[in-house]
Amino acid sequence: MRKRKKKRGGLIILIVILLICIAGAVFFLVNRAAENRHIAEEERAAAEAAQKQAEEEAREKAEEEARAAKIAEEKSQWYLVLVNNQNAMPGDFDIETSEVEDGYVIDARVKDALQEMLADCREAGYSPRLISTFRTRETQQYLYDHTANKADTAVPGHSEHECGLAADIIDADSLGWADPLIAEQEDMPAQKWLMEHCQDYGFILRYPSDKEDITEIIYEPWHYRYVGKEHAAVIMENGLCLEEYLENMEDYYRPE
Repeated sequence: MRKRKKKRGGLIILIVILLICIAGAVFFLVNRAAENRHIAEEERAAAEAAQKQAEEEAREKAEEEARAAKIAEEKSQWYLVLVNNQNAMPGDFDIETSEVEDGYVIDARVKDALQEMLADCREAGYSPRLISTFRTRETQQYLYDHTANKADTAVPGHSEHECGLAADIIDADSLGWADPLIAEQEDMPAQKWLMEHCQDYGFILRYPSDKEDITEIIYEPWHYRYVGKEHAAVIMENGLCLEEYLENMEDYYRPE
């Protein structure tokens, strides 16, 4: 009888040990499964994040490429042609002129914007006066040949006036001056209005006082150049000259 109790006690201990082992195994397996699920979730989350990042980078790259293509296209447009001492008038630049007023002609595509700017300036109570617009190569050659200071006159083929997009405008009250084309022109009422509002019509003050080392042209507070409203706004708001803008257009221009 006592032996049976011993055997039964040993069996119970064995069963308890077995149950403990089973419980431990089950606990291990459950924890292992939970750990595997956690790892799987982390891997899935990481994969989703990587995919999202890749898609975002692809989208940004596509947008940047589209923007670069748009900027390249814009740079090739007629209204952004660069004519200066280093860049001659393109031989294939097509110009069709139209009269603005008083016999002065300009590129026909610019006529309405220039007329509107002059009309609004007058409506504001000022007296702007055109004194130079489009020049033929022959006219520019004559001016260059007969000027005393050739440093202040563009070499034929390198004058913005030859592209039909530039206009020299002074205040009519300065017509009595010995020479109205001087820096003091900036103090005239009509000129102040033009310098403040020219970008609203697509024009820029082409040769600012602080850009002479870049433009290689003296300060001309009477010389306005058409570049289109979008570009004029950026150039004038950032205090740039056309050379700076075209060289660093990627930093400034945001195509609509």
